Amino acid sequence: MEGVQVSARLRFIAPALFALATAACGEGEGGALEGSVTPLLDLRYQRAEARLAEGSLAVSFVDTQGTGQDVVLKVSARVADMLPEDPAYAGSLDIDLAQALDDGSQRGSVDRSVLDEPVRPFPLLARGNLFVKSLPKNPGDRVSGEFNVTFVNGTDVYSGRTIFGRFEATAP
Repeated sequence: MEGVQVSARLRFIAPALFALATAACGEGEGGALEGSVTPLLDLRYQRAEARLAEGSLAVSFVDTQGTGQDVVLKVSARVADMLPEDPAYAGSLDIDLAQALDDGSQRGSVDRSVLDEPVRPFPLLARGNLFVKSLPKNPGDRVSGEFNVTFVNGTDVYSGRTIFGRFEATAP
């Protein structure tokens, strides 16, 4: 490679391009969720956790806060009726979060629990989807997927707004 000249512009741009490419590869955990809610809430997180327990699947986006933790956002779904009879099933699930269940409630919900912030429930979902490539069965299992939600229109500050993102989560 002797004799190759690198322009001054490339010398300044190359490190930034390398950093972006490294971040895009998903090597590290953490990131930020997107959507029209982001001007109202900080949706940056350090890690994602996925848990399947008692017929519910939850993906939590967590940020460390001193000795505790903030749940920046948690997307949950009741999935007991969607799981195959085989208890060892660990395959994918594609969940309609806004689906109305027999008891009148929605299959999915969105929550947030952040220190020094008042608890404010999110509105019902107009539409939403949670897709996981595999189910978390054992501690340390890796689960990748994506979700998107749109809240119903109304008078709530989050009404009609969206949140979406891709994740690589670990079962705690």
